[in-house]
Amino acid sequence: MRTNPLLVASLALAILAALLTGGCTDKDYPVSPVWRTWKNGDTVPGYVLMQPSGSRGNVRAKGQMWDNFWALELGSYLNSGNEDDHVFTVGQEMVMALYISDASDSIWNGQHVIHLVWSDTDYDSPDTVSVYDLVANGKPAPTIDGDGSDEAWTFGGMPETQLEIAGVSGDNGLREAYLMAAHDGVRIYFKLAWPDPTGIEDKEKDMWHFDGQAWAQQGEEDIAMFFFPTEQAPIDWDFLGGATIDPEQGHPADGTLNVWAWGAGRTNPLGRADDLLATETGIQVDDGSGVASFNYDPEKSYPPHVQHPAIEPSLGEKVLLAWEAVRYEDTIKP
Repeated sequence: MRTNPLLVASLALAILAALLTGGCTDKDYPVSPVWRTWKNGDTVPGYVLMQPSGSRGNVRAKGQMWDNFWALELGSYLNSGNEDDHVFTVGQEMVMALYISDASDSIWNGQHVIHLVWSDTDYDSPDTVSVYDLVANGKPAPTIDGDGSDEAWTFGGMPETQLEIAGVSGDNGLREAYLMAAHDGVRIYFKLAWPDPTGIEDKEKDMWHFDGQAWAQQGEEDIAMFFFPTEQAPIDWDFLGGATIDPEQGHPADGTLNVWAWGAGRTNPLGRADDLLATETGIQVDDGSGVASFNYDPEKSYPPHVQHPAIEPSLGEKVLLAWEAVRYEDTIKP
């Protein structure tokens, strides 16, 4: 009987393949819902977001962009009870400062001295903001959602201050911002609006990008930072305000400041601002955990955590939530 040479060759190749793979079968590696194929153009967020805790979770903040304008609403307790937070005392005037960036963590525009006064009167001054009494005027507290259309802000009696913004560290071109404030006896609320210098909603801070062969991080976000004095405020704070802050280092030469830091990519998706401290040695975190954890490992050349392939990202592909994430290694088929 003649032997079919093609059949013999096929059988030999099959045996060889089995030997090389150690006889692996699908039973050894059953299909996993986590496996996926990474391809050119894929992206992974540069931060893993989670609900903050402790003092770092005190400030609610949400921003939205409307017609190239950012509208940002913030709210926190007048007195949180935390030693590292500023205590807002109704009737006691104070100086605060405001810095805004446009897709940069080194170029800032802002106003060093903003006088916060407890009055319903709209002072005709570019550096004075009146804190409106919502309870005394029978108005509800605003919803912190970045919409800005709540009755608390729009009924007509609420004073709004046009701030004169200038370069602080570099210059991103921003020249004006609009700030409103209100309180209900328990919480203080702010509404900040400003025209984005580029008209772009920048929110991809340190986004991972895959080119088909390697991963690399790039991208920035729009940021707004509020500075409030503490009991150990810089010596000349009441006169110089933010001018006591080193523009390159981002903290005062002496004293301590309470900082509310909002980022369009890192804190905004969960409706928060990070509650921090600026001291003479640098920016420090308050007690508790923050909203964003850097999705980076110096020993790896790829994002440590990625979206679970079997879970639809609840806040969009540009946001990675801790409870929807898996390890990058788990997505690679053995």
